Amino acid sequence: MNRKFNLNNLLLSLLILLALILRVCVALRFPNIFWADEIFQTLEPAHRLAFGNGIVTWEFRDGIRSWVLPAILAGIMRLTAWLGEGSTGYLIGSNIFLSLLSLSNVLVAYLWGKKLGGTITALICAGISTIWFELIYFSPKAFTEVVATHFLLPGIYLGLNKNSFSQRNRLFLSGCLLGISLALRIHFLPCIAFILIYICRKDWQQKWLPMLGGIFAPVLIFGTVDAFTWAYPFQSFWLNIWVNLVEGKSKLYGVSPWYEYLIFLLKSWSWLFVPIMILVLIGSRRLPILAWSALIIILSHSLLAHKEYRFIYPALSMLMILAGLGTAELVLNLSRKWKSHQKIVIATLICLSLWTSTSIALMSRFNIYNDLTFSTFGTDLRNTHLYATANNLLALQSLSKKNTVCGLGLWGVHWALSGGYTYFHHNVPIFPVEKIADFAALKAGFNYVVGDMSIPSEYKNYTLQECWQGTCVYKRPGSCSQIIDRDINSVLKKSGN
Repeated sequence: MNRKFNLNNLLLSLLILLALILRVCVALRFPNIFWADEIFQTLEPAHRLAFGNGIVTWEFRDGIRSWVLPAILAGIMRLTAWLGEGSTGYLIGSNIFLSLLSLSNVLVAYLWGKKLGGTITALICAGISTIWFELIYFSPKAFTEVVATHFLLPGIYLGLNKNSFSQRNRLFLSGCLLGISLALRIHFLPCIAFILIYICRKDWQQKWLPMLGGIFAPVLIFGTVDAFTWAYPFQSFWLNIWVNLVEGKSKLYGVSPWYEYLIFLLKSWSWLFVPIMILVLIGSRRLPILAWSALIIILSHSLLAHKEYRFIYPALSMLMILAGLGTAELVLNLSRKWKSHQKIVIATLICLSLWTSTSIALMSRFNIYNDLTFSTFGTDLRNTHLYATANNLLALQSLSKKNTVCGLGLWGVHWALSGGYTYFHHNVPIFPVEKIADFAALKAGFNYVVGDMSIPSEYKNYTLQECWQGTCVYKRPGSCSQIIDRDINSVLKKSGN
């Protein structure tokens, strides 16, 4: 018994360690932006709290975002800034923190697999959650839906499975986790409502009351923070719904047909969508609550006009656990013919190797903004999300280590794809320079330029410093002069962005 317990702990520890290494290393080796919100809705306001400067977007001028997650990230930034020079230290710290949160997915996958099928099932479920490329890619990103998922899954698990806690305490804790998830991402309401009904059924006193109490506790905390940071309690909840759903402001960022998430999945998984979904269907018989929850996440987001692949991240996490259950069921059915434990272990390792190979192959072509194709491998890694805007981020991160910067001009680089002060760090103005006329009017305000095109020929005092795949840093001698109402925050405020 002791030996088996130690083996389970060892396997789980190794998987969690591997998951952490993969997530942190990929995030640091391949800095990128999937969507600007990962910077400007979380990390950038966190930088403003921690260090006093940051780009302010309309969401934080109008008060439709909560300060809770940015405040937590601000604390992480302050605590980890010593890890590196300029912005490097706190970027490492933020990636580690967000990656640590994501390990709840691996833990839940292991525990569910162990409960439903034993050690082999646990190893396969957690192994797939550890190595799957989309989970590795999104886990260290500061999207609210990603962070919310890492509370949602353990909340579902605790609500369904007995442990050393009393039922009321367990359900209260489950409710707290679901409440945190809901407070971070109000769009999860249909899914969480279904989870409550599925777990509690008609047992109002023993189940509904502790779970609702648990949910309301973090939601009330978020609402109270709104009262102190905005005009009234729960402002970021109601105003977000009003501005995006009623006024339709989210449509300005793109409108997609109802079936877009299916297209996204096909673009991401290619022809392997079919065998993966077959495994998901097999696993759904063992854990229907995850299958229904994933479906509700996808369908409820399909009703919204503006669609982004990251919005269904919780469904991706659930589908991988279900695919793991389906895979394990096939392995265990085949292994009944084998009396040798060695053969079963070999079959499990082969299975995980196939999943790892699949993950690597699909990562090599991972770009949902490309046309739909059914290839297995990519031919150009730089055309994947791993390298999206990496050149801009590396340029600004390099400048964060220089102590001679008194102003920065963005020449041909859109501010939303720049990384903002999160990467730049210096408490000096950033100027968007879109035309040659802007260059002439603003040149006195900055001594460094980050551009994706050559400096106009008439400004020969700028010298090329370094380039990253077409994005270059230029420097001129001398100091900077103050220029009123032309810095990035003034421009965004005037334009309403």
